[in-house]
Amino acid sequence: MISIIMIAYDVESYVAQSIQSVLDQTYGDFELIIVADRGADRTQEICAEFADRDKRIKLICGEANGIADARNRGMEAVSGDYLGFVDSDDYIEPGLFERQLSNIGKYDADIAVCGRFYEFVNKTLSDTPKEPVVMTGEEAIRVTLGHDGFFLHCWDKLYSKKVFEGLRFRTDVTVEDRIVVDTLLSRAAKVVYDPTPMYHFRERSGSNSKRSGMIENNIQADLLMEEFIRKNHPDLDAPLSKFMLYEFITAIQNELVLPDPDKDSIGRYQKKVAGIISSPSFKTGPVLRIKAFMAMHLPLILKIYTKNNQKRTASELERFP
Repeated sequence: MISIIMIAYDVESYVAQSIQSVLDQTYGDFELIIVADRGADRTQEICAEFADRDKRIKLICGEANGIADARNRGMEAVSGDYLGFVDSDDYIEPGLFERQLSNIGKYDADIAVCGRFYEFVNKTLSDTPKEPVVMTGEEAIRVTLGHDGFFLHCWDKLYSKKVFEGLRFRTDVTVEDRIVVDTLLSRAAKVVYDPTPMYHFRERSGSNSKRSGMIENNIQADLLMEEFIRKNHPDLDAPLSKFMLYEFITAIQNELVLPDPDKDSIGRYQKKVAGIISSPSFKTGPVLRIKAFMAMHLPLILKIYTKNNQKRTASELERFP
């Protein structure tokens, strides 16, 4: 019934726990497709050891060519009616897929979304359990734009295979899941969101999103997402503009705190911020407007503000390596 795709690359410290958490699922009718390409550590060897012991595992090995390529190869091996993803440095609760499949059946949904645990070395944070909410695909996209529930990750969702028909991850886009999940939500007649935390997301240091090249890659993915939503969901113009403003301000913050910030990129992002703020129809709260003003006119103050926030967070929450 369920095909679970896991991409495993240079995660030998975490992959065994991740695989075991899938094998321990209370729902037994699944296959685990692991794409473990050649890396610098024992990840591929660990995956092979598990595959030798458990026939539910399909192991696909090759040369690394990016996450999108690996996900596409994994999808070619799918035989289930439903499709899920588990990142190889995370792990899941034993009842995750049983609960998601039950929600899909109960609410006649195409996609089921779960709540999350946020795992730090010294602390676990989590979403607050609430009653499931059923929404249309467009309403689900609105949730992702509002930063008030789930986002455009692959890994906290179970999908009916039919919403993936003809769809693959773009290998020319680094943040490949953003546009794909938007499309999947858009195709769904119903999405059920159950905030009960079931997926353990491991917070790790050295986030790609804060590296100079990746900041631009993230923005390019945002622009593709913006193009898709404006074309297919024009009623979401207001929350989309607010989301894009937040993303451009965040990109400026991430660039400012780098040892060698890209001034050209900062300038381009500042123009985007100015364009959104100056629109007569745009509305947002005072906090985001103040940050936008700092981003455009007081970048040094914004840099100090950002660094102080990062230091405060780092002193409270220790990330995994």
